[in-house]
Parts: sequence; structure tokens; C-alpha cells
Amino acid sequence: MGQDYFDRVRHIRTGIRIYSDLLIEKSLEVWSLKTRIGLFFFSLITALLGTYFLAPDEFTLAQTYTLFALFFSILLWGTEAIPPFAVGIFIMGFLIYTMRNVEGATIQPEKISNAWSDSVIWIFLGGFFLSEAMRKTNLDISLFKFSISLFGNRPKYLLLGIIIVTSLLSLIISNTATAAMILASVMPLLDNEGKDSPISKTILISIPVAATFAGMASLISSPPNLIVVDTLKSKGFDVSFVDWMVLGVIPAVLLLGGFWWAAHKKYLKDTKDVDLSFLDVKIIWTPRLRLNRLFVIGILFTTIFFWVMGQRWHIPTALSSLIPISFLPMLGVITAEDVRKLPWDTLMLVAGGLALGIAIKELLAPHFSAQLAGFQFNKIGMMVLFGVITILFSNIMSSTATATIAINIAAVVLPAEQLLPVALTVGLCSSCGLFLPVSTPPNAIVFSTGMIKQSDFNLGGIFGGVFGLLVAILWVLFLDYCTPFLSSLTI
Repeated sequence: MGQDYFDRVRHIRTGIRIYSDLLIEKSLEVWSLKTRIGLFFFSLITALLGTYFLAPDEFTLAQTYTLFALFFSILLWGTEAIPPFAVGIFIMGFLIYTMRNVEGATIQPEKISNAWSDSVIWIFLGGFFLSEAMRKTNLDISLFKFSISLFGNRPKYLLLGIIIVTSLLSLIISNTATAAMILASVMPLLDNEGKDSPISKTILISIPVAATFAGMASLISSPPNLIVVDTLKSKGFDVSFVDWMVLGVIPAVLLLGGFWWAAHKKYLKDTKDVDLSFLDVKIIWTPRLRLNRLFVIGILFTTIFFWVMGQRWHIPTALSSLIPISFLPMLGVITAEDVRKLPWDTLMLVAGGLALGIAIKELLAPHFSAQLAGFQFNKIGMMVLFGVITILFSNIMSSTATATIAINIAAVVLPAEQLLPVALTVGLCSSCGLFLPVSTPPNAIVFSTGMIKQSDFNLGGIFGGVFGLLVAILWVLFLDYCTPFLSSLTI
């Protein structure tokens, strides 16, 4: 029976991936081919006109190309005329081509292409390898079973257990992978409860909320976190893995606790105890599975240790990420077929955002910084403005793309002493966009089950949009005015 359960979970996982792909495919079909072509040319013409009218006369050709790339990418990401990762590829290709021997090109094309080997990419790739290894050895499911069994069968405590487990897993693997794994693990329970059960609905809306809010707490959980850190590093600030946990854990805990309280008050007041008999199964161990699991546990703890403690020995987080990338394939846990299944589109999107950030920093930032040198900005006002913009656009387009644009604009217009709190606010608010099924991949994954409606995301969306913004700003202000934390981040 135990093996049947795990076979079923694996089949459910496969089904979730298929339904997620279908959801993405259907979302693209919402816009007909003709409409998407129209949106593409609308974006192109608008970007050209914007560049023509807004580019200062003293701009060099290289600066003009960069301004066009910024406008065009914003419009393409916003309209989704083409997939977000395709925009990332376009940015890299366009900048590499246009930076060759043109007037004012102070940046070499090689520097743009090197975005593919940026430390951010390696950190994410390490997380992807760990996630796939945990999936292959059923370590993620075993962890889920053990954790849930500790919380009993009362609905509100079961919900709390699912939120906690989802959050903890999101600290070490991507929130998308976490949401897919947790959903697959609870599908037997959801099937037993039925589509119309308030327990099913509450669990389904809680999975993406937990996975996304917990993305605040760890540097590797969410791409915007690493993009913010990378931009701050270029401005003379050093934010380590532990530093980001200090920043993100408290807001994440407050939001998760508040959401759990609101969700069980709204949906689970009069529900009966839950049948957890589907957890009473045992794994059929094979020698190879047992050995692989030991390998994964050892590599997982070693990697986390160096992520947390590496700063003491001047070991970069990206270098620590090479531990799973190197040893999991060497030990036969990860195969070539597994590598092909990794979410390379996410890395393409991130690399494109990094390339755009490099071009903005080198070519646009000096000009606009000089122009705005005499302006005085209100720090709290800027935190509110960029926080609202980040949450608003994270709901309708990629949070990675939103963070890339917001942080690079902030880096251009704000002085260093104001950039740090604004950038940290942007990073936290990037994990607050939850209002729509397309707002974040975990939302899309649970929506693909067909068991919830779009309106069911309202609770998480309101929590992220209102309370997430308030918590992020107040926490960063507390760290700024009441602790030496922000001042310690200066190199």
C-alpha cells in the first residue's frame, strides 16, 4: 500500500505539471495570435515613441538603445505579448548586439553575456538541484508526512501545519517547487474531502500564500531577493544569506500568522476533524533509494551550513551552491534527464533582468543621477511609492521583472542612504503579489486543479497588498531607526 501511495503522489505531481503547462498555454490563448501580434507592435511603437520624445539630446547612441530596451521590456512584460522568459532572452540579445562599437558604449558585450554566469544564477541553480533531488528520493514527501502528523486532525491546526511545512520548505527550495510538492502531497486529502469542502478550499489558498510569503525569509526562495542584493552590491552594500533572513523572517512570520488566523476564522469555524488515514503508509525502501536519500540529506545540510556560515570564512553563497550542483550528479542522484527538466526559463528571465540592470547602471544611472543630484526625496515617501508599485505590478506581471525594473529605477534616482531601505522594501513587497491566479506561479499551480475560483485568491491578495506593504515598511523603518542593522550592510 505504501508504494501505491507514493506512486499515486508521483502521478499527481506529473498531472499538476501537465495542468500547469495547460494553464499557461490557455492563458496565452486568451489573447489570440492576432491580438498578441498587435500587442507586440503596440509595445514596439510605444517604446520607440517614448525613446524619441524622452531621450535627452545629449544622450549617446548606446544610452538611447538602453532607454529603448528599458521601455520595450516594461511593455512586453506588462502586456505579456510574448512569454516573460522570452523578454529576458531578447534583452540580452539586443544589448549584446547594440553595444558593439557604437557611440558611447562604455560597456563591453561580454559583460552583458556574463549575466548568464552571475552569482545569482548559480545560487538559483543550486536550489533547483536540491529541489529535484528531494523530489526523486521522496524526501520532501516524508518531511511533509512527519510534520503534518505532529499537528493532529483538527482543521485549524492541520492548516497551521501545512502553512508551517510549506514555509520551511520555501526557505531552502523555490516557492514554485514547494507549492507543487505540497499540493501533490495533500491531493489524497483533498480528493477525500471533495471540491466543495471548506477544508479543501482553505488548504488550496493557503499553499501559495505560505510559499510566497515565506519567500521573504530566504535569499534563494525568490528571484527578486537576489536581484535586490545584486543591485545593492553594485552600490557598495553587502547583504549576506543571514542578513536577508534577519530582514525577512519577522515579516514572513507576522503575515503567515495573520493569514492563518483570518483563514481559519473565515472558513473553518464549524468544520469537523479531518481523516488523515492517507498518511498511514510506509515507504518500501530499496538499497539505492536509501543510499540516495542519505546522499541528499548530507548534501542538503552541508549546503545550508555553508549558506549560513560561509560569510565567516569569506565563502560566497554562489560558491556554496556548487556543492549540490557538483556532487548530486557525481553521486548519480541527478541524471542528465533530470537536468533537462529544470526550470531554465526562470534562469533566462533572471539573466535578462540582470543584463538590463547592468546596462542601466553603466549607461543611464550616471546621467540621471547627475540630473537629480539637487533633488531632495522623502525616504518614507519613496518606500511607500516603490512598495505600492512593486505590489501592484507583481499582481499583473512577473515579480522578477517588476523587481528588476523597480530596483534599477530606484538605484538611478535615489542617493545611497535612501536606496538601501527602499531596495529592501522592494524585495519584501515582491513576495506580496497574490491577488490573481497569474500573480505568482504557486497561485497558478493550485488554480490548475480546478477546485477553486479566482475570487478565492482575494483573501491572500488583500493580506499581501495591504498588510504586506505595512509590515514591510514598518519593519524596515524599525531596523533603520532602532537597530544598527542597515548601517552594518555597508561594505
